[in-house]
Amino acid sequence: MRIAVVMGGISSEREISFKTGEAILSSLLRQGYDAYKLELNRENLVSAFLENEFDLAFLALHGEYGEDGRVQAVLDMLGKKYTGSKMTPSAVAMDKDLTKKIADEGGVLIPKTYKTMEEVDSFPVVVKPAKEGSSVGLYICENKDELKEALKALEGKKLLIEEYVKGEELTAGVLNGEPLGVLKIKPKSGLYDYKSKYTAGMTVYEYPAQIDEKVYEKVMEAAKAVHEELGLEGISRSDFILKDGRAYFLEVNTCPGMTETSLIPKIATLKGYTFDDLTRIMVETFA
Repeated sequence: MRIAVVMGGISSEREISFKTGEAILSSLLRQGYDAYKLELNRENLVSAFLENEFDLAFLALHGEYGEDGRVQAVLDMLGKKYTGSKMTPSAVAMDKDLTKKIADEGGVLIPKTYKTMEEVDSFPVVVKPAKEGSSVGLYICENKDELKEALKALEGKKLLIEEYVKGEELTAGVLNGEPLGVLKIKPKSGLYDYKSKYTAGMTVYEYPAQIDEKVYEKVMEAAKAVHEELGLEGISRSDFILKDGRAYFLEVNTCPGMTETSLIPKIATLKGYTFDDLTRIMVETFA
């Protein structure tokens, strides 16, 4: 079996995708798989899959044309196997606004959301693109003026406006429908933004998260519920904010970072999985 580890892409998370892809590729090669790097860019979004031979595409893409269902649609049309969620669940999960509505209907607690600036009746609020990851373009607004500035800076994008719930940041992993555990994120800057995520020493990770046992179980149940409600497959990672003993769901990642230092591999150790175990399970699940 020949495996193409697909990385790069065209989103703002292109460089992170390379880190994920290279880590996955190294893991597969370590285990004796016939795997190689397949880089996507603006010129070869479809042709790359036509010009290269493979039996399984291991998707290491993040953001636009990676997690949004489009690359999945191309692979479906070509009759190619690939890792992770299918086209429609990927597209839905990429839209934070739509995901929250589905999670809410499934009984998962979410922050209060607003459709327009005029609806905002209390501050602070968070404004972020509905279809970007890695905290790219995230603004915390304390008043109407800051909200206007954020909306102007993000003009042209579908946005999510929601109440800013200040609390402890949690993330929970799910593998093939089973919760892996919960990790607490403790950024030294106070905000888990792009810099905190990708700068060594900027964030402390606590796993398992030292929180009330019942809350821990509820977070795992919520992560599993989101995974199931959206029809996700393989690995997903759901982010939450814990305030006053209540965990608010923020978003789900259908193709979360998979470097040796990423969150999912950390969480997976709680179930005894190594990084190589994760990549092997993904191959065995989707091949």
